[in-house]
Formats: sequence, C-alpha cells, structure tokens
Amino acid sequence: MIFSSLSLPDFSPLKPSELLDFSKSLGKQKPLPPIPIPSPNYIKPRTVEEILKDIETNKIDNITNLEWIYLVYFKSDNNLEICQLIWNIAKEKTWLKHRLIWNLVLYYGNESNNRKRIISESLVNSFSVDFLDKVDYQDLVLIKIIESLKKAPADLAKLSLTYKKTPKDLLRTYQLPHWIKKAEDALTTVAEVFVTSRDLQYETWLLNCLEEILSEDQIKATDYLLTNISAEIAGDLPNLVEWVKLNFKPKNSNSKWHQLSRKAKEALRKWIGAVNYKDFENIVELLLERNDELNIPEWEKNQLRKRKDFWANYSDCFERIRILLPQKSINALGQYLPENVDLLIEDGSDTEVCIFDFGDWFIVEFFRGEGSETRLFNRSQNPDLEQKLFGSSQVSVKHLRCLKPREIHDHVFCWQTYCEKWLKLSNILPNEGTVFFKGLPREYGRYGSDGLPLPSDQKQRERNYNLEKWENKIRKIESEAEEYVRQQGWQC
Repeated sequence: MIFSSLSLPDFSPLKPSELLDFSKSLGKQKPLPPIPIPSPNYIKPRTVEEILKDIETNKIDNITNLEWIYLVYFKSDNNLEICQLIWNIAKEKTWLKHRLIWNLVLYYGNESNNRKRIISESLVNSFSVDFLDKVDYQDLVLIKIIESLKKAPADLAKLSLTYKKTPKDLLRTYQLPHWIKKAEDALTTVAEVFVTSRDLQYETWLLNCLEEILSEDQIKATDYLLTNISAEIAGDLPNLVEWVKLNFKPKNSNSKWHQLSRKAKEALRKWIGAVNYKDFENIVELLLERNDELNIPEWEKNQLRKRKDFWANYSDCFERIRILLPQKSINALGQYLPENVDLLIEDGSDTEVCIFDFGDWFIVEFFRGEGSETRLFNRSQNPDLEQKLFGSSQVSVKHLRCLKPREIHDHVFCWQTYCEKWLKLSNILPNEGTVFFKGLPREYGRYGSDGLPLPSDQKQRERNYNLEKWENKIRKIESEAEEYVRQQGWQC
C-alpha cells in the first residue's frame, strides 16, 4: 500500500536569546482596560396591594403578564376578592381568559391527582357560567365544554356530537388541550351516545370517533353497535357497515373478527345483508319512479314489486350483490343513479339483473320480461364462476343465460311459495324469526316449519298451466342466447 507524503513548510525556531527578550517585554506592556459591565436595571417586585390598586383604579395595562400569573397561581387561593377581580378582568383581557379556560379544561379533564398547581381551587370554585356578561358564540361553546367536563365523559361526547366533531377535535377547534383523559374517556362512550341519539345523520361523526379510539376500546364500541342497532336500521348506515366490514369481516386481512362476541358476529352478517338488500330495493324503487322515461308496462312493474318484496325475506343472508343495468335504464335514472351499479353490454335484451352472493350459492335474478327467471349456481362446481359473475366487465343478459346453472326457477303464478321450497333444498333460508312472508297475503304468507302453505288445488292447476308455457318460452330464450353468444365469439 502506498501512502502520500506530508509536505510541511520550513520552520525556523527562535534563538534562546530572542525568547528571553520576548519574555521580559511581556511585563512592560500596559494592562488592558476593564470590560464595562452595565449596572442592572433592577425593578423591585410590586406588592399584591399595589397590583390590586391598579385593578381597582382600572389601570389594567400597568399590570404585567408576570404579575397576572403571580395572582393566578400564588395569591388567589382563599381570596374570593382577587378571584372575582381576575375573572372580571378576563372578560376584556383575551390572553388571560384563554389561559384561565385552558387551565380549567386541564383541571376538570384529568384525574384529581394530576391537578397539581394547574389552577387554584379558589379560582375554580369562583368560576361562573355567567362570568362573561357579553359572551360571543365562541365563549358560549367554551362554557359548554367546561360544564360538560364537570360531568361524566359521555357529556363531552354528547356535546361533540352536537357540533359534529370528535371530542378531541372539538377541543382542538377552540385551541384547548385535546390530550386530556376525559377526551379519551369520552371516545369510549360514543357508541352508546350514537345509539341513544337515534339520529342517522351523525354516521360520519361516529366513524371519525371510531377511527380515534384505541384498538381495545374500538372493539368494545363495535361490539356494542352491532348488538344494539338492528339490521333494518343498519341498512340506512352503509358507510358504518362498510367500515365494520373492513375492520371485522373474517376474510379481510388484519381482521378483528375473532375478538367480537358471538352475538356481534351474527349481527354483522345481518348488517351486511341489510345494506346489500337496501341497494337492491333502492334500484327497484328508482326504476318504478322513473317509469316515464322507461315506459315499463304495468305487468312488468308488478314483477319488479314482487321481486323486491320476496327477497326482503332473505335480506340477512346477502353477503354481497352486484347490480347490472342496461344503458337505457342508466340514462333514465340519470343523477339518481347509485355508484355501485355496472353496465350491461347491449344485446337486445330489456331487463335489469341482480346477482346475489349467498356464500355457497350465487343467484342471478332477472328483474322483468317474459323469461324473468331465477338462476341458481353452485359456487364450488365452477372455480371461474365468481370472476364471471362479480369480476368481469363484459357481461350481458344473453351471456348470463348461457352460463349453465344448477337449476332455474320461474316467476309465474304463485311462484313465491315454490321458490321458497326450492331455495330451502340448498339451505337458503328466510331471515331468522320470519313469521309472515313480505309481499304475500296473510293466508298464504304464514311461514312455519314446513315453509309456506301450498296454494289451493285450483291455483295449483292454474300455475301448472302457466308453468308449461313458461318452460317453452325459457327454452326458446336460452336457445336464442346461445346462438347470439356464438355469433359474437364470446365464451360462456
């Protein structure tokens, strides 16, 4: 290894005699003048009496911030007169008012053993909600915050709900300490506060609060919501249901599903089904409302109503749905079109389609038309089926009719009774607790251990007559669909 050499300049050392002469000269030099040190501008601290005199004579500007702090922290204990003066001055002195309110929030917002010298007890006790005789909107909110902190944590949660802010955000908004313990405790009560409010407009507030809650408390809050909000109400809370699905659905990564109670797990399944059914119901209602643009004949409108009513009896079971509409229906709905709707490829058909996921089974429901059938597919028998039904963007009515289902069910006269029994064979059962089927007359809608009662002999004969015509029609529809798909070069 080669190192570079160090090159130094020539060094000429002083001779010994020269060093001696230099040392003698040092004592002959004049000393440096002393550095001037300014005399301190010392101000003698004023007495409490002097400060109070300024207050009494309204010479507030003479009082320094340090003197105010001195009064607040050291001379206000057991002195009601000083406390009242301080609160009165705070009406006009903004920084003092904010400091007092800040300290009151710290005082009431933490445990008693964490209140050391935050503010004197006398100032706390002399605070009155009417200490500001000319309060503005912000002062009113500050007073409400302090009053809520004097009570249970749920009171702060209720106040934050009123302003549609999380407890911490409410404090941040008014530049108050948001890290206080009572704000954390208030978050643990938001589920109960939301359920008690019975107002669905606070859904976003609830979600924001849930995001701030610590993991263990978040699980408890979710469990409470699931077991105290019915599936029917959850159907009107799609964002909450989506949040719960994201965090607690068993198939999702990092799911907290196993930490929910058994009752909550069962409720989650019903919640998901209720929201999915709500999407289906809303689409049917919209189609009926926009009939002027669609020109749906009365018999097809009746078909839409019957589909909506029948599947309401199975709403708890929908794990997910996919709604597909032709371009004509999408145009008719216009600005009312929901986001979770897909377009059917034009193939000459004139019906809407909904695909239901029942776990082990997929059901394809055609809303209306001469065929208007229900197709049942076994999930396990075709590994590509899920992608075709839920993942593909290239879907048309004829394409769906080319897929080979396990079975097909009609929608002719009295179809609801026979469809219920048909679904039961695949272990697809109505909602738990069903006593009467929605959409059926009471005499035919009573649901028992044997399912729905069979219609009279005369009605069965009428049904058989119509069923034979439907079977001929559906064979023709399927044949036309297969031919169309073959001509288009599509694959089923």
